[in-house]
Amino acid sequence: MRTPLLFAAAAMLSASAAHAQESVTADSGRFIVFQGSLPVAHENFAFQRMGDSLFITALCQRTLQDEAGVRHPFKKTLAMVVDSRDLGLTRYTSIQEFKGHTLTRGLVPGDTSITYFGELDGGGDAIRLAQPPGRLYVMDSQLFTLFEVLCRSLAPKTFTTRRVQLLALSDSMTTPLATVTLGEPDTLRVDGRRVPTKRYTFADESVSFELWADDRGRMMRLTHDESGLHVEREPDAAPPGRRRARGVR
Repeated sequence: MRTPLLFAAAAMLSASAAHAQESVTADSGRFIVFQGSLPVAHENFAFQRMGDSLFITALCQRTLQDEAGVRHPFKKTLAMVVDSRDLGLTRYTSIQEFKGHTLTRGLVPGDTSITYFGELDGGGDAIRLAQPPGRLYVMDSQLFTLFEVLCRSLAPKTFTTRRVQLLALSDSMTTPLATVTLGEPDTLRVDGRRVPTKRYTFADESVSFELWADDRGRMMRLTHDESGLHVEREPDAAPPGRRRARGVR
């Protein structure tokens, strides 16, 4: 059934999106998702400043094949509000469109409890749970911008290994703890140059990823060796002056 909470959350995010049109874009870019050597999806994202908050949006698009071999377009968007100082979660909503169905999921944290809501094709429900302590990190399938949020949060911190509290969204919400381990300093070749990076191992009981982020916390690469999945951040577009200079022989 529909609940007033769903309408309230949707209204909040609509107002935030309208406000974001007048805000300052702090960063934007695109992730390319590969399965082996084959690009299978892309995800555009943007971080926009709104006073003491960051408004984060992302759009993932790809094609998925069903059991009969028929290919279907898949689209998933997120709208997320976090505190600009520590990236603490304020609101989260994702909307998935696939095979003629629309699935909406969202989170509304409070002081001691958190509300998780889900809606499929206009009908759904909401549950309220005790809110886990500490900083909360959302994990929602097919959305790699959420790992970018994690990397940005870790960038100013000094540690070898630390635990992070996840909010994993599926048909229900689970709250597993993951471990992030900082590896040796590394470099990646980006747009023909070597970029210093921090390398993290992100693992919980079921999965492990390798993440590379620059000194600003921007995720440059993600890999999952067992499945052959890897994600690459597209290089930033060169400024016009730089592009013209490259053309001079």
